[in-house]
Amino acid sequence: MAESEAYTETEEQVFEAALEVFSCKGKDGARMQEIADRAGINKAMLHYYFRSKDRLYEAVFDYVFTRFMLSLSEALGGEASFEDTLRTFVDRYLTFHKEHPAVMRLWVQENLAGAPVVRQKLRAYGQRAEEAPPYIFIRKMKAAIDAGEIRAVDPFQTFVTIIGASVFYFLAFPTMSVLNPALAEDPEAAFEARKEHLYDLLYHGLKA
Repeated sequence: MAESEAYTETEEQVFEAALEVFSCKGKDGARMQEIADRAGINKAMLHYYFRSKDRLYEAVFDYVFTRFMLSLSEALGGEASFEDTLRTFVDRYLTFHKEHPAVMRLWVQENLAGAPVVRQKLRAYGQRAEEAPPYIFIRKMKAAIDAGEIRAVDPFQTFVTIIGASVFYFLAFPTMSVLNPALAEDPEAAFEARKEHLYDLLYHGLKA
């Protein structure tokens, strides 16, 4: 589906409930009854909509992909400089996962299981994947290299660095907040400082 508005209210409730349960317990540990209870519907209705837990799990990833694409694709459009593109990508990527912590946990659960569903989804997207935010970012970085705006650094490795530095911040926050209590005292300020630091470190490391 192209837009999140294409989902019915019941589907939205189910996806949000399933996302929370799958992200905490993984697909194998999740139970349809718990998802139905969280969504405020009966289990029979849940099976009517999705038939099986496997189908629901796959549908949740379609739901997540849609939200992720909408959140970042528009922000990366246009003819902005790479400096602005990098700042926007770092900001939107970190903000998306701050606002949707269950999505980050779901990515982790899926990858720990070998990412069978995500790999299948990405292959199914085919040429459409070229319009996904990671590919847009990589293309813009290649153009910036060709224009001499930044050094000739591997765009894919840079993308992986952004993802790793972003996701780990949230995963390790309970530990980091012990090492640096200021993080827990004002998590919002810490989050803004993290965005600025990551952008500053990357851009000045890449700048020609």
